[in-house]
Amino acid sequence: MTAFLNRFPQRVLCVGFIFALSISSALWAKDSSGEANQPDSEVSRPWLMVSLTQDLWSRAGRHAFSVITELSGNHNGLNIHFSQVTPELIADKRPAFIILSPQGTPWCRYSGESGVALQNFLWMLPLLAEEYNIPILGICGGHQALALGFGGKVGPIRGGEDDCLPYSKDRQSGVVPLKVTTTDPLFSGVDGELRIRQSHYDEVKVLPKGFVVLATDRLCPIQIMRHSDRPVYGIQGHPEYFSGTRPDGRILIKNFLDIARTHNKTLRQARQYIPAQVLLCQEPMRDLSGH
Repeated sequence: MTAFLNRFPQRVLCVGFIFALSISSALWAKDSSGEANQPDSEVSRPWLMVSLTQDLWSRAGRHAFSVITELSGNHNGLNIHFSQVTPELIADKRPAFIILSPQGTPWCRYSGESGVALQNFLWMLPLLAEEYNIPILGICGGHQALALGFGGKVGPIRGGEDDCLPYSKDRQSGVVPLKVTTTDPLFSGVDGELRIRQSHYDEVKVLPKGFVVLATDRLCPIQIMRHSDRPVYGIQGHPEYFSGTRPDGRILIKNFLDIARTHNKTLRQARQYIPAQVLLCQEPMRDLSGH
């Protein structure tokens, strides 16, 4: 997976994105009708699921979108392909939170325009989390994308971080018990052993700087991670698949939504300000295939 990133010299794409607005007046601004001043405005704000698949929708993505909609009670969700995400779009939509979707393609297989667009989006993730202060949850492939965006490394479970292997029988699947290693509000209400459904061939090999591991298991040590000072989480498994006898996934998602809601309320009250100017300056990019 490191090879995926190393194929790119850094881009010279300088985007001067000027904000003379605060987070509360830009990402949480009330419109001319004053609706955002209402107590329940969080439910009316849109949330985004960034689709990380080659196409806009996948079966796993549809299921995750449906579950998040139901558990959040917010029917204003938008599913947007990673190639269409820009700082301007985020400022316009003012999402309450972002979900990074599951995906089922080896990262090294993203090439050409798709590969360039993916790398641009990965470079944007620290901006969305740290500058825009948007809560983010990465699910399965979204967990891996989060790691890549913050400088971590991803590779096949049975291979190294630089290997590009076709998906085979060498994967982690089924309901897997996880060992919680760090206390976190994400686990509030989990009774006893944490059990999450798994279905993945790749894993985070190297934890990105500024993240902490929250849960682990023998085969895949970085199962759940969190940004050290932002409500930004990655879950390698599929919490969106749960049942009455196995509710842990539902609990994790509900807890993330509560964490996001509290975070946004705190920011509105504190009226923190985003930088007046955000510059994304990087060198020209080339095709992932190396042509």
